[in-house]
Amino acid sequence: MKISSIGERELVASMFRTGHVHGGDNDCIEIPLGKKKLLVSTDSVSYDTNIPAGASADQIGRFLAAINLSDIAAMAGNPIGMLSSFNLPGKTDSEFVLKLVESIDNELKLFDAEYLGGDTKESSVMILSGTIIGEQAERLIRRRSDIRPDQVLCVTGDLGKAAAGYTFYRLGYRKKLGIDLLMNIVPRVREAKIISENGGKFMTDLSDGIFESIYRAKRDFGVGFRLVQDEIPVNENVKKAIQLSGGTLNDMTLSFGGDYEILFTIENENYADFKSAMESEKIHVSYIGDTWKGDNIIFDGRSWSQIVGGGYQHFAPAPKIGSIS
Repeated sequence: MKISSIGERELVASMFRTGHVHGGDNDCIEIPLGKKKLLVSTDSVSYDTNIPAGASADQIGRFLAAINLSDIAAMAGNPIGMLSSFNLPGKTDSEFVLKLVESIDNELKLFDAEYLGGDTKESSVMILSGTIIGEQAERLIRRRSDIRPDQVLCVTGDLGKAAAGYTFYRLGYRKKLGIDLLMNIVPRVREAKIISENGGKFMTDLSDGIFESIYRAKRDFGVGFRLVQDEIPVNENVKKAIQLSGGTLNDMTLSFGGDYEILFTIENENYADFKSAMESEKIHVSYIGDTWKGDNIIFDGRSWSQIVGGGYQHFAPAPKIGSIS
């Protein structure tokens, strides 16, 4: 059976069913190291799926580092360093590669992490991979399995930036802005650690969007989510992207993914203290719903409706944004 017919979720699930994969379903694997744990993850980009034509070497390098750093952030960890693997066509300009390395190094330094080197291979297409290493005390690590009913659902930043960027890029409207919105992500390393220290529970990054994240949590842990549409924080570019594409607000902010914000929960009784702490730390957090024992549902201001399926996954059709397929 071709993997394009089953999608990423079923492919990964079947890999775990073999009994040979032991990493769990968090953003990083955990390796015991004394009183702490090492956190390790890997992620890759390619021109086929992740890199828009016109993106600079600086943007590509920073993006590769940032998406790996985001996995460490998603478990409230402290990044240590990153290895890279470059598969490159022989015609690639050497200055491009040097700029790529420099930009990866610069992005990691912003978060007190080191670029540890790696490997290069010749290839017919450019594929760039990173392996990130971090650490954290056991009591501060946050996992998807920390989900429980009756928790407040929260998200950092705003949503829909990547979907708006994709729309602008595909339709040729302010194409450079579109590339910037897609590529210039900010891993929420600082924010996630402070959230964890102040009582954050379930935590994941939004590489694949909210609908995909809550689909997985409901499937794996049996806990449902109630989203309030009016509370979703919307990026300022989304309105124009909707006008151009004919897509919906949910297409942009909840289905598409690529925003790399942190989705997390807190206990209901901790709400007031947590809100005060976030305001004191100047961390932008929106409170967008809660968890319960039922299905994943969303309130549109008039009624509740069931959320069917998830968001983005590889090896499956991309979420459609209006007229853009």
